[in-house]
Amino acid sequence: MRTATDRSRLTDRIGAPEDYVGYGVHDPEGRRIGSVKELFVNRRGEPEYVKLRTGLFGLRTYLLPVDVVLVDEEHRVLNLQ
Repeated sequence: MRTATDRSRLTDRIGAPEDYVGYGVHDPEGRRIGSVKELFVNRRGEPEYVKLRTGLFGLRTYLLPVDVVLVDEEHRVLNLQ
């Protein structure tokens, strides 16, 4: 399992932002709260925000700074810290 705890480590290993679309997003206790709809990058191409889709039909969206997530590529999940 590869994880990233800060932006520089996430930036070093991130492929294309669209690779993370559809990843699940879990709260600190491991409960699923939604899925990644989009990953926003800054002008230098570094990841800045994750757009989270949540709710019964995925109609609610939230922006999370990448600094608050750990990436679990094996399980295709972003875990909130």
